[in-house]
Amino acid sequence: MKSSFKLGRILGIEIGIHVSWLIIFALLSWSLAVAYYPAIDENISPLTAWVLGITSCLLLFGSVLAHELGHSIVAIRHGIPVKSITLFIFGGVSNLTKEPDNPGAEFRMAISGPAVSIILALVFWAFEAVFSALDATLASGVFLYLAQINAMLAIFNLIPGFPLDGGRVLRAIIWNASNSIKKATRIAARVGLGFAYLLIFGGIAIAFLGIGISGLWLALIGWFMATAAQGSYQQTVISEILSAVNVSRVMRREFKTIDPDKTLYQTLHEYILPLNQRALPVFENGQLTGLISLSDIKKIPTDKLGQTYVRQVMTPLEKLQTVAPEENLSSVVNMLQSKDINQLPVLSDGKLVGIISRTSLIEYLQMRQEMETNQPDVKQ
Repeated sequence: MKSSFKLGRILGIEIGIHVSWLIIFALLSWSLAVAYYPAIDENISPLTAWVLGITSCLLLFGSVLAHELGHSIVAIRHGIPVKSITLFIFGGVSNLTKEPDNPGAEFRMAISGPAVSIILALVFWAFEAVFSALDATLASGVFLYLAQINAMLAIFNLIPGFPLDGGRVLRAIIWNASNSIKKATRIAARVGLGFAYLLIFGGIAIAFLGIGISGLWLALIGWFMATAAQGSYQQTVISEILSAVNVSRVMRREFKTIDPDKTLYQTLHEYILPLNQRALPVFENGQLTGLISLSDIKKIPTDKLGQTYVRQVMTPLEKLQTVAPEENLSSVVNMLQSKDINQLPVLSDGKLVGIISRTSLIEYLQMRQEMETNQPDVKQ
C-alpha cells in the first residue's frame, strides 16, 4: 500500500495526501458532526451535521494546502523548485529540492505560510460576522471554526522552534547575524527540541490527569517535532559536508559501456546484474550517445526485453542531465532530487570521465561517519 495518494498538480507542484491524514479527517468529521454542530443547534439532523462536518474538514484541507502553497510560491520565486506538497496527520509539508541560499530567502519563505493562515482567519471571521448578523447560526458556526483553526495554525507554526515556521524564522535571524547556517540550525533545533519535550511531558501529564485524549495528541506532536528537529539539523550537517567535496572525489571512474543495438535482455543479464552497475553509458562509433538505466528497463514488460533494443529506451545525450567533476556534491544532490533520477554522467570537456549516483553519495557519507566515529580529529 502506498503511503500517500496523488491528487493532482497546482502551479506544477504535485499535491498528495498521506494516509495518516485520512485518520485525522475521519476523527475531525466525527467530532464536528456529533459534538460541535449539535452544540450550536440542538435541532440539527444527523445528516446535516455530518455534511457540515465533512465540508468543514474539506475547507480545513484547503486552508492547510493554501498555507503550504504560500511557502512554495515564495520558494519558487527564489529559484528553489518545489517537487510536491503532502498533507499528513499533523498538517502539511512542502518538499523543496534544496535549502535557501541566504537568510533573507529563508525568512520570507518561512513567514509566508503563517501569513496566509492569518489572512484566511481574518477572511473567515468576516464571513462569520456577516452570517451571524443574518442569524444564520450554522453557517456562522462553520466560518467561526475555520477562522479559529487558521488562527491556531498560524500561532502554532510561529512557535520559534525548528522545524516549525517560527523556528525557520529564528534560524534566518541567527543565520543573518552569525553568517553560519550550521550554527543557526543547531540553535533553532535545540529550541525546537525544548518545545518538543515540553509538549511531550506536558501531554503525558495531562493524559495522567485524565483530561481527555488531548494530552496524548500533544505528546505525539512533541515527538514529531523532536524527530523533525534532529533530522533537520543532521540534514544541514550533511549538506555542509557535501558542499566541501567535489564530484571527482566520489564518482565511479571504472564502468562498462554498451552498444545501442544490444537488447534489453542482454543489457540486464550480461551487464547490469553481473556488474552491479545500475546505469550504462551508451557509445556508438566511439561517441557517447545516451544512458540506459535499470529504471528504463523496468518500464518494459519482461516478455518484451528480448525484442526491445537499448536505443529505443535510452535517454539520449541531448536530454541527459550531466555534471562536471569540479562541481560539489551538494549540487549533485539537488539535481538528483529535483529531476528524480538516480545517477548522473560526469563530463569534462565533453568527454565522459565518470558516473555519480545516489549509492555513491550514501557510501561516501557512511565512510565519513565511520571515520569521524573512530577518529574524531580527522578532518576533510
